[in-house]
Amino acid sequence: MRRGIAFLLALLAPICALSQNATVKVKVRAALYDRDLNIKPVPRLEVKLAPVAPGAGEVVVLRTSLDGVAEGALTPGKYRITTEKGAELFDKSYKWDLEVDLTKTENMLELSNDNAKIEPLAGRETHVDSLAQQYKRVKDGVVTIWTEDRAFDGIIIDSSGLVLTVQHQLDGANYLAVQLDDRRKLTGAVVASDKDEDVAVVKFNPSNAGEFPVISVSSDPEALVEGERVFTVENPGQEKNKKLLTGVLSKADNEQIVTDLKVGYVGSTLFNSTGNAVGIAQFRDKKMTMRPIRAANAIVKEGMEKAGKIEPPARLLPIVPQVELSSADLRAPGRGHWEREFYEFKLGDFVVELITPVSAYEVRLDRYNAEMKEYGKHPKGHTQPTPPNDKYSPALIVAVFPQTKAGYWENFGRNGGPVVRHFKNGFSKMQLLCGEHEVEPVWPHRTVEEESANSYVVLSNESTGGRYIYPPDAIKPGCGPVKLRIVATKKEDEVLEKLIDDKVVQRIWEDYEPYRAIEKSN
Repeated sequence: MRRGIAFLLALLAPICALSQNATVKVKVRAALYDRDLNIKPVPRLEVKLAPVAPGAGEVVVLRTSLDGVAEGALTPGKYRITTEKGAELFDKSYKWDLEVDLTKTENMLELSNDNAKIEPLAGRETHVDSLAQQYKRVKDGVVTIWTEDRAFDGIIIDSSGLVLTVQHQLDGANYLAVQLDDRRKLTGAVVASDKDEDVAVVKFNPSNAGEFPVISVSSDPEALVEGERVFTVENPGQEKNKKLLTGVLSKADNEQIVTDLKVGYVGSTLFNSTGNAVGIAQFRDKKMTMRPIRAANAIVKEGMEKAGKIEPPARLLPIVPQVELSSADLRAPGRGHWEREFYEFKLGDFVVELITPVSAYEVRLDRYNAEMKEYGKHPKGHTQPTPPNDKYSPALIVAVFPQTKAGYWENFGRNGGPVVRHFKNGFSKMQLLCGEHEVEPVWPHRTVEEESANSYVVLSNESTGGRYIYPPDAIKPGCGPVKLRIVATKKEDEVLEKLIDDKVVQRIWEDYEPYRAIEKSN
């Protein structure tokens, strides 16, 4: 079960209850990036922090050092951040006027181009970076490809819905989807692939996809000019979080492109200064390598020829709404003490957890309080637990964990060494039914279970678990009996079924009331 708690950490956020009389630390970092995305600290900047609520605290004025950093202490609360005199950089003036919550024990306030009010300086001509223009032109053509095991990048290369990506990520996939943005996700199908070159062409049906850009692919050697500025689109899977990363091309041949640009995602595309796709990121020889896109010439040609013969379904697939819930949204008055056992049960060789925003919040709060209690007992030599960002997804996650067993012969004569355990089974797939209707998952995610971090336990085998993501209205009262069916890797013809109690269904529905309230107010 403790593995379930670890899985939640990426979705959870903490509560840090501070008394009104306490003070909190705030660190201001003021920095601007120039046309080449080089970071320029803003020194000697006066930053005024005024409490929004009358009488909630005193006005504090901080001045940044030569490295653009200022630190101070103030009463926790909501503050208006202003700068009377702005900073000047490449023909523009930058000033800040924003409201922020400063309630954590330690608060970081970033002042940058992204949250500044920008005005051109009188009498000076302003310029727009050409790479920034090309980035805006092509970024919507960079898409996310989903299988049940992973998510990775691709680029749209034809108006018929063809997407160029890497091949090895598609191995063994039964589920395939192409997500264009936070609203559009469609079924995908493999049209052509080359295992040796590690490239593939996937297709989605464009008839219901709306407008999308098509990226030009350049396989001409002249498209790779040493010393040329290049860029890629960092795509973590959410449209609002896409970023421009730039670099300089230092060497290019038929097998590899060498640049100082740091690419973090397999399938990421390298663009030249005119916005043409010239390279694709692959994982080769245990490292990330940028290969010339000419390696995909034959597959792109094959994909173009086969495009008309393959037509995936045109309907839009479900997504999780891009709404961020906070702990304040989830603290329902009168709810009472939560019961963790209410959200989990055993089924065959598995333990199942139903993870809602409320249960995620409660688990994280329990964990954080336990860590703080332990820290209170032994603060010397230990770092105070730092809560993560206070953000929660409105998704429903059905997490399936295979159980382990300590075998007799595996532990025979161990003489005090670590206990050897093995997984009893593995997860293959599952179904969630509301009445006779099967609820379609946003992501039928299957994951490899990691080895135990406990030094007293050693796992002798590997297994798979399930982390199916569903929309917030997946389970609702009145739809009929709610059932969960699991198929294991052993005896795949045998289905494990669990009827979810009506009280659990009602509780899960109530957990999404904060989300429904936000949606109703928008």
